Amino acid sequence: MHRLLQCEYIKLKHSKFPLIGMLSTLIVPIFVTVKAVTKYFSDSGIAMSLFSLYDDSLMFLMLLFAPMILTIFGAWIIGREYTDGTLKSIFTIPVSRTSFLWGKILFFAILTLTFMLISWLEILMSAFLCNCFIPVTEFTIPYFIFFLIKMFLGGILLFASQTPFIYLTIRTKGFVTPLIAIVAISLINVVLSNSPIAGFYPWSASYLLVTGRLSRQSCPKEISLSIILTICLLGIATSMLRFKKEEVK
Repeated sequence: MHRLLQCEYIKLKHSKFPLIGMLSTLIVPIFVTVKAVTKYFSDSGIAMSLFSLYDDSLMFLMLLFAPMILTIFGAWIIGREYTDGTLKSIFTIPVSRTSFLWGKILFFAILTLTFMLISWLEILMSAFLCNCFIPVTEFTIPYFIFFLIKMFLGGILLFASQTPFIYLTIRTKGFVTPLIAIVAISLINVVLSNSPIAGFYPWSASYLLVTGRLSRQSCPKEISLSIILTICLLGIATSMLRFKKEEVK
């Protein structure tokens, strides 16, 4: 498994995706910082706070932006093997299809967590720069650690809810279907985020669980976690079954 992960890292390093990925992580931190600064200057009585910067970032990341970016990453990791025609060469080496796909899935999980942790660091840097010119309340180490844990948990739940799109990529051998599906799901996220049934919808439930807002909904935490876990396991299981049946030409 270590060799498979190493191979994925080498492939990533020799492509433009690391640069694209790093630039994409800047979008949400810059957006929430500009929003907070604009709000401060329009009404100086409203102080900037570290909590609001991270809270807004989690909302945009988990409900809208991160699912779409991560779906593109996941589809690229698997779909390129079809588009580049490399599967036939890969399966000539002594590696099982199950191990090969597990390597892809684990690498995708690592990318998801890395994406969230880099976003956490960029928000921290934005808050630090803002604090040099504008007072930022709650600018303390405990809050940094608190939201580091939140971001890490958010990454785990995001990965768990993304596995069905791995199956769609294998099924369609392309990027289009997974991307259309995640755009539709993200739009539903925005609509359902404050509704009573949001806890039953795994993609919005992930956000509610991380931020502690699920208590306001009618869905118990255990049910939301069970739904997310079921979605995760179904996505992995169907991906494995489909990949084993693939005919490599």
